[in-house]
Amino acid sequence: MPPQNITETSHSRGPTPLLDSNHQLVVPTPTRPPTTLFELFLFRVLFPTLGPLFLSYKCITDSFFRKTIGSVYTLVSSATSQPVSNEWYFQDKSLLSRLWTMESAKCYLNDQGEPQLEYQLREGYCGSATQRCVLKSLGYINVREQKGGESKPQLWCEHVTEMARESCHGAKEEVVLDTTIVEGGVSYEEFVKAIRDGLGNKNCRIACNFLRPALMGFAGWRIFPMNFLLGMMGGHFSPILGMLDVEEVDSPLVAIWDTNHKYNGAYFVPAKRLYDAVHAVDLSAHKHRALILVTKKGL
Repeated sequence: MPPQNITETSHSRGPTPLLDSNHQLVVPTPTRPPTTLFELFLFRVLFPTLGPLFLSYKCITDSFFRKTIGSVYTLVSSATSQPVSNEWYFQDKSLLSRLWTMESAKCYLNDQGEPQLEYQLREGYCGSATQRCVLKSLGYINVREQKGGESKPQLWCEHVTEMARESCHGAKEEVVLDTTIVEGGVSYEEFVKAIRDGLGNKNCRIACNFLRPALMGFAGWRIFPMNFLLGMMGGHFSPILGMLDVEEVDSPLVAIWDTNHKYNGAYFVPAKRLYDAVHAVDLSAHKHRALILVTKKGL
């Protein structure tokens, strides 16, 4: 069903993006580095073998894990039966066309209309890819290459600031980059306000750390330990590009640039479902996931 009434968070300005036939930003698909023997052993042998033992150990020794695993499982199971990817708005062309006219999305283009967004090179590189997207859109060009890790919001903030300093090494102006973590434990109203305020500030970019299976569901049969673990603990980082208010949806639609190219670029999710995915507890860190607002002063 096409949208009838849409309110955008900002106005059209700046360069015109190059879009493909699906109204997605044209961004090169990365060439994945060759899989090593260690990776094959890790994912095909070690994880499937140790996965059940790990879950049993955590349930016995970790009371927080026991208390929270049920709510996370319920959330991901619900998404498995109703994945957001099946909804009409997920990658609707008319919504995508409107997205690329918004200032909050156009800030990820350079003056020639070339994208400052990119995909992660491999699994585990989403945090690093998001850092690069954010920094390049803020004018930091010489940023370090993607790497693994960068999965915890606090360390992510420390490292993105370091990367900005490295990019400006030798420059006269001082690097002034502020990072603000909005944890998923805040109320839904505070969560939406943080996104709106961040998108409305031309100097601000928003990185989102969320449990993607809470939106998409389990990838494959959950009876297999690897699929189950990834579904319950599969945190992800991506930039937020914009927000649309659509009459046919009972909460605002948030536009996410998924750094995993398998999801084909930008997509829309209701703010309420994204809130649930950020509110979902990281079972390894015992914390909610988070939004991160990155602001460059004097931009």
